[in-house]
Amino acid sequence: YVELCAKYPICSIEDGLAENDFEGWIKLTEKLGNKIQLVGDDLFVTNEDILREGIIKKMANAVLIKPNQIGTITQTMRTV
Repeated sequence: YVELCAKYPICSIEDGLAENDFEGWIKLTEKLGNKIQLVGDDLFVTNEDILREGIIKKMANAVLIKPNQIGTITQTMRTV
């Protein structure tokens, strides 16, 4: 992704790595997190606990919130 972002005007990548590749996400955010938006969709699945861990470990710099992923509006609001 570093080479692609240097070559093309990429401003955002959503789900750039496997949802369980936490170390890869951390490395990707270290390399590109101050240059482009790195969106965790399947990475966080609108789950409050997973998102909290992702914030602490700096796994991404953006999240996509989908109420249908977590199940209820209440759970979605807690995540937000």
